[in-house]
Amino acid sequence: MRKYRGFCLAGLLVASISVVSSSSFAGPQAPNSADVPVAKGGAGSCTADFVVTDSSGKGVYDAKIGIQIKYGFMGLHKLDLTVGTNYEGKARIEGLPEQIRGLAEFKVRHGDQSKIVPYDPQENCHPRHEVILGDK
Repeated sequence: MRKYRGFCLAGLLVASISVVSSSSFAGPQAPNSADVPVAKGGAGSCTADFVVTDSSGKGVYDAKIGIQIKYGFMGLHKLDLTVGTNYEGKARIEGLPEQIRGLAEFKVRHGDQSKIVPYDPQENCHPRHEVILGDK
């Protein structure tokens, strides 16, 4: 009887961990999903919104937007975030620090195309970026 109870508790624990872990991490989205993907940094209250399009104005699906930031006392804390866009080319990054050490840039890339977008929270803590990838 005790073995059975132990197996049930172990099975319940494994099931709850798998449910929590699958809901905690952003996975690839279905092309018909209108939800905007969000990466959460947890380092402050700043945010950045992106719309990534091609030269014809169509949203770029799964363009990667990444940033690496040094912040805090003497720049000892580091934040490394990446998020992919939805089928409309939209993505959001939350929890960016209000003060950073040095320069920081968002790197937007899809395939062999890329663009650099500067991040300066002192100038604008909630920027909205429209990025066009490709020749225009």
